[in-house]
Amino acid sequence: MPILSFVEALEETARQPRHLLVGNGFSIAQGGKRFGYQTLLEHSGLPEGEENRNVFHQLGTSDFEEVMRALEHAAVIEAAYGEQDRSDRFRADATTVRDALIQAIHAVHPGIRFDIPESQMTACASFLRNFHSIFTLNYDLLLYWVILHGAANRHADGFALGEETNGFRTFSSEGYCSVYFLHGALHLFVDDQNRAQKRIRIGRTIVSDITETIRLLRRLPLFVAEGTAAQKMRKINSVTYLRRGYDKLGECGGSLFIFGHSASENDSHIYDAIARSGVTTIYFCVFRPGDALTEMQARLAPFIARNPKKQVRYVDSATANVWG
Repeated sequence: MPILSFVEALEETARQPRHLLVGNGFSIAQGGKRFGYQTLLEHSGLPEGEENRNVFHQLGTSDFEEVMRALEHAAVIEAAYGEQDRSDRFRADATTVRDALIQAIHAVHPGIRFDIPESQMTACASFLRNFHSIFTLNYDLLLYWVILHGAANRHADGFALGEETNGFRTFSSEGYCSVYFLHGALHLFVDDQNRAQKRIRIGRTIVSDITETIRLLRRLPLFVAEGTAAQKMRKINSVTYLRRGYDKLGECGGSLFIFGHSASENDSHIYDAIARSGVTTIYFCVFRPGDALTEMQARLAPFIARNPKKQVRYVDSATANVWG
């Protein structure tokens, strides 16, 4: 099967709507670290073997929110049984986990948008303008920053018309939206009415505003943490904003370009949505085709067998010059 260049793929799809799905390879291509909960845990400063870190292992998760909730519940139970010292210990440990998340964010994420070279931002904005809508599985702020930088004349995240209160802007279905954070993101939160809110910079940097939100308001970013596809779908179904983005993916028609995603089994829910969609051709961007192409074909074989009407093509990801 021939490997296309990105330009050739664009030429093939010139008369149909194009959509884009990006995974961690999008951020890695920029030169950044993989930004997921497992990476955050590795950079959290919580030592292996200590009780706080063991809670992650015992629960079988890398989800900081789940661990903090478990510790806070344990504190309530211990207090109910008259074990105040143990209750205080669990509450202190929950705070330690929260502070560890803040430390990890600072360790793995660029502090400000201008830490990304101007040439990279411009190149990525040009790349994104080829697409009608963008879906991302990443938590980091790179895509958000590029939209602010140079793709705003084509793309928006749906928060522009929302109510702004105390440094947060609420998502509004009335606003134009072409960018969907399918698994949440660092700058997104959920209020007590289960509405998605975007943190707006009011301090020195957006990252410092986010960490202050975690520390002072005790609110954690909206993340669909690593886990099985079924676990991820439970979280997606629990937040209207996430479910809306997931449904939008399933409503796409035309062509879908997938960049920086390995089609892993724990994201099979994403491919279920693609299978239901009206997308006729899927263009997988493959990094260094060769053995990687053979591996990608093997992973996609079950999907292709179940969806024979959807054509799958392969693109050399380097030719897309996403970051210049």
